[in-house]
Amino acid sequence: MRVPRWSELAVPRRVDLLIAAGLLVWGLPDVPWWWEPPGHAGSALNVLGSLALTFAMSVPFCWRRSFPLPVLGAAAGVLAIRGALSRDEISAFAAVLVAAYGLGAYGSTTRRYARWLGWLSLIVAVGLVSTHYHDDRLSAVPSALLGAAFVLGDAASARRGETRARRGESAAAVEAAHQAERTRIARELHDVVAHQLSAIAVQAGAARLADAAQRVSGSAAQPASSSAVQQNPAEVLKAIEQLSREALTELNHLLGALRREPEADPDRRPTPTLGDLGALLDTSTAADPPVNLVIEGPAHPLSPGVELSAYRIIQEALANAARHAPAARMNVTLRYGAGELSIEVTNEASPLPGLPSAARPAGPGGRGIRGMRERAELYGGHLQASTRADGGFAVTGVIPYDGSAPSGSAPSGSAPSGPAPDGPAPDSPAPGDRASRAIIPASGSR
Repeated sequence: MRVPRWSELAVPRRVDLLIAAGLLVWGLPDVPWWWEPPGHAGSALNVLGSLALTFAMSVPFCWRRSFPLPVLGAAAGVLAIRGALSRDEISAFAAVLVAAYGLGAYGSTTRRYARWLGWLSLIVAVGLVSTHYHDDRLSAVPSALLGAAFVLGDAASARRGETRARRGESAAAVEAAHQAERTRIARELHDVVAHQLSAIAVQAGAARLADAAQRVSGSAAQPASSSAVQQNPAEVLKAIEQLSREALTELNHLLGALRREPEADPDRRPTPTLGDLGALLDTSTAADPPVNLVIEGPAHPLSPGVELSAYRIIQEALANAARHAPAARMNVTLRYGAGELSIEVTNEASPLPGLPSAARPAGPGGRGIRGMRERAELYGGHLQASTRADGGFAVTGVIPYDGSAPSGSAPSGSAPSGPAPDGPAPDSPAPGDRASRAIIPASGSR
């Protein structure tokens, strides 16, 4: 077995070896060596016995942290034997003091005994001082030193315990912060990838259907009624390219956050807001029927966190609808109420054969449903996802916000307020846009 070098040893191990070596060197002069003057030299048996006592009070200190009670017992035994033989007890008493400190400092199961022994020794010292007031009061010094060793060891153990507890709390807080950050980034990645890949899958399916329709265009087959079949494959491929580039931009944005890149990096995309819903609806259903967006009530200023949560909820709901019910008509409704923002995303049953009738969550809720619910609950809101009676699907959520009076104009990133239902919306898209939008006052109806 290889013996480790001195530089390879831990600091506590070095301290233990130095203590053992110091006690050994201290105890060697107490051995009656053969070469000492007559009257001081001892026999071979005497020399060997003294050497054994010296080793017994020093070598065990190499393991004083692992076995503090046996080490104290060995040192106390050597002290008792030397006292009985009228030998020098100073080195043995020093070993007892070091072992008493170790019992209080490193004895996890015997620490309480060290505490009581320490106070008992201090009481004995006080008693000796009181009873020997006119005599030699130095007889109380050994008891006082022994009590101090026990108590100081116990105090050192308590201090180390408090330090470990504080470090544990700090490590737990750091780990909780890291876990929260990982959860947030995972949620963002899921929202981005699920939405973009779902849209790409829809576009690819539209290209496949369009190609099949072109191949049978010369036959007697009836043209497909879905707009996905009538879509030009070149336009679909262009949309797929655009969606892929947007997904890469979003991923680079999140990876930049992981690398702690500066916020002023021009390559990083800004955080989406409700003002970006138009682009989201256009890219979500480029090959499907247009999405109907309705905004009820005057817009209120929203915090960036609430806007991001609302945007991601709508994004995920649209991705679920596109994934499970392609070519189905979808409706998005935002209601600015008294201190709360209501979100409703519904879709009808898919008109394509062989597909599910609705975007159903897996069991109590898949990753997307669970992520949307977490985003709503993050700001004290709630979210529900359920199948509608007509075979479609509905996602409804409520997110509270500051209920102050709405401003005259919409805040940056939020949908603007507008005229009555019979008037045109200020930001209504051109006839060729995929999403139709309407803005309804709070007292209006859809």
